[in-house]
Amino acid sequence: MSKLPGCKLEFVRDDDYVEYFVFPELPDPLTNVQNDGAEFEQLRNQLVLFEKQCLEIVDRHVKTFGYIWHKDEFQLQYRTECAQERLLNDEIKDSSNDSATALPLPPHLHGVTHYGDNIEDEWFIVHLLMELTREISGCVARVIDADGEFLLIEAADVLPTWANPDTCEQRVYLANGKMQLVQNSPSNSKKIMPVVTAVEKIRQNPTLYSVAKDIQDCIDERMKLFNGSTNPAIHRQIARLPLGVASLLQKQPSLIASAVRAFCERDSIDLKACRSMRYFPPEQCVRANVRFTRCLYAMLMHANYKPDRKVGWLLTDDNTSEEYKEQIVGIKIACGFEILASQAKSATKEENDPAWRAYVKNLSAKGYFRENLEGSEEYKRLMSEARTYYTKNNERFRTAPLVGREILNLLKSMETSEDVFCDDENNLQPSDSDDWLNISADQLDAMLMERYGPKKLYKPNGGINAEEFTKNIADFLEKESTYEGIGDDDDDDDTDTETEEMESGARGSHTRKRNDEEFKAKVKKNHSMRKACNRNSLIQETVESNRSQKSNTETEDSTHVRNFLDFVIPEDKWDSNSEMSDYEDDDNLEHNFEAMSNTDKNIDLHIKKYMDQMDRELAKTTIGQTFENKKAGNTSKGADDDFDDIESFKPININVNTLKNIVDSYKSQLGGPGPVSNLLNAMGAGMSTTTALDSDDDEVTDDMKESRV
Repeated sequence: MSKLPGCKLEFVRDDDYVEYFVFPELPDPLTNVQNDGAEFEQLRNQLVLFEKQCLEIVDRHVKTFGYIWHKDEFQLQYRTECAQERLLNDEIKDSSNDSATALPLPPHLHGVTHYGDNIEDEWFIVHLLMELTREISGCVARVIDADGEFLLIEAADVLPTWANPDTCEQRVYLANGKMQLVQNSPSNSKKIMPVVTAVEKIRQNPTLYSVAKDIQDCIDERMKLFNGSTNPAIHRQIARLPLGVASLLQKQPSLIASAVRAFCERDSIDLKACRSMRYFPPEQCVRANVRFTRCLYAMLMHANYKPDRKVGWLLTDDNTSEEYKEQIVGIKIACGFEILASQAKSATKEENDPAWRAYVKNLSAKGYFRENLEGSEEYKRLMSEARTYYTKNNERFRTAPLVGREILNLLKSMETSEDVFCDDENNLQPSDSDDWLNISADQLDAMLMERYGPKKLYKPNGGINAEEFTKNIADFLEKESTYEGIGDDDDDDDTDTETEEMESGARGSHTRKRNDEEFKAKVKKNHSMRKACNRNSLIQETVESNRSQKSNTETEDSTHVRNFLDFVIPEDKWDSNSEMSDYEDDDNLEHNFEAMSNTDKNIDLHIKKYMDQMDRELAKTTIGQTFENKKAGNTSKGADDDFDDIESFKPININVNTLKNIVDSYKSQLGGPGPVSNLLNAMGAGMSTTTALDSDDDEVTDDMKESRV
């Protein structure tokens, strides 16, 4: 596991974390204190007061909003960034590492929170940090996660051109309740800016580094969920609970998150605890209101569990009734609490903790004990500080053993009585509707459309020109994909102009072999054929250049494949007897080969042999009748028709046929994922369900004959 940049202790096991730093505005003499004198104590006192102020603001917002943390809570721990503290946190800079990420940070408050399956925790922390910077003058915050500067990812569509992961590391901050982006000079520099420099620049001129309105709007859009006085993501449900569980949730409602996660992540050992129910027997049960987040409620309802009736659980036979729901929800919650209580005994002392022993060994190797003998007073003092620091960091994360010990301590200190809940049962709030658990395909599409907003290739009524559609697909397939995705070709017109010029030069060098002026005229009019011919000309020049030097196997192989894929048959030869007339005419086929490419003769023969075999198979079929033609009228002819009247023959409309096949393929997917939907989504397009799914085949065909869909 890669260590966190600001939390080097090996406590964080997963990638579902968010890390945050809060930098207070301190007097200059206290910003670089590195000793244990009076100034150091003054710095520590300043940080303790600042921590208390921040936590009071956070607690007020959490309680007002009624927020329930999914895994870890928002916590802060002050850091003076002195040499000994950095050694305790395993942050001493390596002599071989000159990166700005290894430099000491200004004195600050630090926190790490796991958000588990609920990503809303991460954004609620961003909301809290914005409130801290808004209410505390001079306060600057920074927040990152496993992906790095995730605030930039949220606003990726509207970022300036110079902003990318290489040029924006340690440049994204929060100040005055807004997002700040510190730009280097020059802006495309990949040199990492030290945090202390960026924080000082923001304090000197906060308005200079404020992001554009479009970027801030993207962040505010995610924050609008937390702007109200109540949490819309809370779900209330009546549950029949054992008396002890009901008392715990009444005293500390946030325990519901740990209980649900423990039940959903149960294993065979946990199931043994559920069969005994030692701490929460089902003999005394009461009805009570339970508050979930929607994420927790969905996890609980989708976790299948068949309780053992021998334990004493009572369940009605009608599993669709509201009474059954109250009973099964209560059983699952009670099992979660039982699992947590049973895991409390696994919390070991530090002396028996392998992680603690490894931590002490690492400190000794780094010279933390300063060559003091084990057992000496100085050694004991340093060991005590290391133990305190280790324990404080370890208890920042709500692991199951820690929560289990908390539950047992609460049970010992509480007085549980069934009489307390008798009056409450008569005044219970009704359960919220859980219809939001089930959404239709159209609702999902609407949510995705609202969230991501695809490019508008279609008109509101679902219509688009068939030729325009196929051109977009052809252009998309022409683009080159890199690790950053498929980029937009803004200079397409210029490229086409250059392509025509290169095409003319290439054709000029092969005049004696390209005598068909009609073919060149058709290629010039057809966008896809023009590009294909151009590539063939470029490939030919590449092959000849390679032959003049050395034989390059990889280049020839890639040229062969590309030449085969770019093979185009002109559509102006219709003098055969078969329904697949253009395929069966060997003379025309040979001419088409010569017209399309003058690559290696052996390659042409190989492709010709392959095409001949395919033509012989297709010529026996009636597949030609399935295509749409360019002109209206009756196109069906008998098998003995010779197509002598070329004027009455209708060539195939490639654009309409392409679009018709795409619509039919999308319709066969029934709205689910598939090749066509994946292709359209990658292009930033969305197929209209009313056009593709609800229309009849005949209607769609008629519309496409009019070049409209």
